[in-house]
Amino acid sequence: MPFTPFHMGAALIVKPALTRNFSVITFGIAQVAMDIEPGIGMFTGAEVLHGPTHTILGALVIAYLVMLIAPSICSYLQMKWNKEVIHYNLLWLVQSEAVTKTAVIIGAFFGTLSHVALDSLMHHDIQPLLPFSQGNPLMGLITHDEVYQLCGAAGVLGAIAWVAIKFFRRSPQDAGVSVAPEPMGVDTHKGTFVLWVKELRFTWFWMFVLTVMPSVLYGSSIFSRTVLMAAVVIGIPSVAIARLIAKGTKNGLRRLAVMLLMPLMALTYVSQVDQQIPENATPITIALESFRLETGNYPDTLETLIPKHLAKMPVLRFSIEQPHVTYRVTNGKPYLSLPSAMGDMFAIFEYNFETKVWIQYF
Repeated sequence: MPFTPFHMGAALIVKPALTRNFSVITFGIAQVAMDIEPGIGMFTGAEVLHGPTHTILGALVIAYLVMLIAPSICSYLQMKWNKEVIHYNLLWLVQSEAVTKTAVIIGAFFGTLSHVALDSLMHHDIQPLLPFSQGNPLMGLITHDEVYQLCGAAGVLGAIAWVAIKFFRRSPQDAGVSVAPEPMGVDTHKGTFVLWVKELRFTWFWMFVLTVMPSVLYGSSIFSRTVLMAAVVIGIPSVAIARLIAKGTKNGLRRLAVMLLMPLMALTYVSQVDQQIPENATPITIALESFRLETGNYPDTLETLIPKHLAKMPVLRFSIEQPHVTYRVTNGKPYLSLPSAMGDMFAIFEYNFETKVWIQYF
């Protein structure tokens, strides 16, 4: 899936060691840049999603381009970060030093090259050594699930280590003053609309963009799961620390509530959509069997079924962008699969032509 956050685990695990000599933001920009090609490929139905950009040479070119645009983005995001932590009186988390050229260079090149390495472990269409070799020596060294488990664990451990180092190295003046935290509910000075809507308008906006839109547009769950994981792993401890050692959380608890509620609602929607995919694909399987009974063979393509056996391709998912149907015939044996909404590009529904049932693989 394009723009997957799991690659960030590699950045977070090295950040505590490299500190100011490594830019996590630049690393993140590199991940987005690397996945532009497979993102376009997904939307256009390309057979090969990981092409020239997912080679070592392609990664070096993209790293150089990232170096050109990263400094201004890093400065802006660092300013927003400092504004937030100062708001919660977490002065020990303020990033006072500007991002260095060394940090940008390391973040860009480590970002693109590690992206190629991690994807080479999982995706069959990657040829990282082109044009010198068509082989992929990393493919299959560890399983797809193990890659994501390692990235997830690395991200959590790295984030905890970085926060711990910042906390224990803080100066006395950065410790903040502890006072009674603000209640989560409505106070006597502000109404419900102001507390839950107006003051949280940016949180609502970004939660809508990151969770609701991918669910409705593409039936995708990965962004909602990422936001939910971030809220649980980072958001809850951050709010707890702020309430214990700082001047209060103000909107912190309400913001956290929104960050938990929105992805949960989106995941509920996607889950319901996912359960309906095999049933919605029934017209395709009926048409394939009808064609076989009539001709003795399965068709070479699904387009052959239209319009005699299948009036048109059915709506498979209640989302604006429909999933790509994979169908082929190899040595007379048909293969039919659909991407699972709960697994995005990493899980599929595969039709068993012998038992006539759909099987979900993760």
